[in-house]
Amino acid sequence: MAAQEGPQAGLIGGLSADQPLRVAALGGGTGLAALLRALKREAGRGRDPWKLTGIVTVSDNGGSSGRLREELGGLPPGDLRNCLSALTLEDSALSDLLNYRFQGEGSLAGHSLGNLMLWALADLTGDWVRAIRQLSGILVTQGRLFPSTVVPVTLCAEDMEGKRYVGETSVGSCKPPLAKLWLEPQDADPLPEAVLAILRSDLILLAPGSLYTSTISNLLLQDLQEAIESSGSPVVYVANLMTEPGETSGLDLETHVAAISAFGRTRISAIIANAATLQPDILARYRAEGGEPLLTAAHHMLGIPVYQFPLLDPEEPKARHHPDLLNHAIREVLPNL
Repeated sequence: MAAQEGPQAGLIGGLSADQPLRVAALGGGTGLAALLRALKREAGRGRDPWKLTGIVTVSDNGGSSGRLREELGGLPPGDLRNCLSALTLEDSALSDLLNYRFQGEGSLAGHSLGNLMLWALADLTGDWVRAIRQLSGILVTQGRLFPSTVVPVTLCAEDMEGKRYVGETSVGSCKPPLAKLWLEPQDADPLPEAVLAILRSDLILLAPGSLYTSTISNLLLQDLQEAIESSGSPVVYVANLMTEPGETSGLDLETHVAAISAFGRTRISAIIANAATLQPDILARYRAEGGEPLLTAAHHMLGIPVYQFPLLDPEEPKARHHPDLLNHAIREVLPNL
C-alpha cells in the first residue's frame, strides 16, 4: 500500500475492521457484485459481523433485462440478480441456477433464469423489495440488497458536442467526457430503505464498474445524494481496473473522480486503486478493443488520498478484482478514514 498523510486522513478518527460496521455499497452490474463478493465474509463472520447493504442501479435497458423491461414493465432485474448471486455461499448450487442463461434461438434465448425468477416474484408479491427479500431467503445470502429506486428510470446524457444519448446502452457508447448526465424522470424518488441504509451507515463504498452507467447512475437521485451528505460517513471509491471502449475511452483516474464529484455531487474521502499490471497477453486483448489499465502513481488526487494495492485476480482471463485482495485493501484503508 502507498501510505498517505493527506488533509482528509483521520477525518473522523478512523474505523476498525473488527467492529460491527454498517456498510452501504452502491453501484451496478459486475462492479458492485465484485465488491459484495469481497465483503460478504465480513457480513457472515461469527463475531461482530458487518451489516452489509448493497444499493443497485436500475437503469439498465440492454440484454435480458432490457427485453423484460420493454415487454413486461417493472425494473430491469439483471444487476439485482448478479448482486444476489455474489452474496450467496460460494458452494451454493442455487447460485449457478440463478445465473443459468437459456440458449438457442427461441423467445427465451439469452434470458437468465434468475432474471425471470426475480420478475415473477415481483409480479406475485407486487413489491420488488419483497421479491428480493424472498429470493435472498431461498439463496441464503449474506447482507441485504435494495434497488436504488422502484421507479422505472432512463439514463440520459449529452456529450461536449451536444449529441444526446437516451438509455443506458446508448450512454455506454458515448463520446466522453460528458457535458450532462441525468435520469428521467428527474424527480424519481429513491427507495426509502436505501436512503435509510445510507443515513445509518458507518462507511459508504462506491463500487467499481462502468463510470456513467453504474457508479454515477445511483448518485443522480437527489435525495440519495443528500442522504450521503447528511450521513457524515466516509465515502470510499473503489476504482475500476480498466477503461471501457466508448464510455471511458481516454479518461484517466482523476477524470473518473472528477466526474463522480461533478455529476454525483458526492464528496469522496479516499480512493482505492489497483497497482498490479496485467499479463502481456491479456493487456494486448484489452488494447485491441480500446481498453487501457486505470493505473496511477499519484498519492493524492484532487485533494483526496489514493491507496494503491495489487487487486487483480491472477487466475482470471479478464481483468477482475480478486475478492480476498479487495477485502484486504478495504480493511487496510479503514483506520485512515
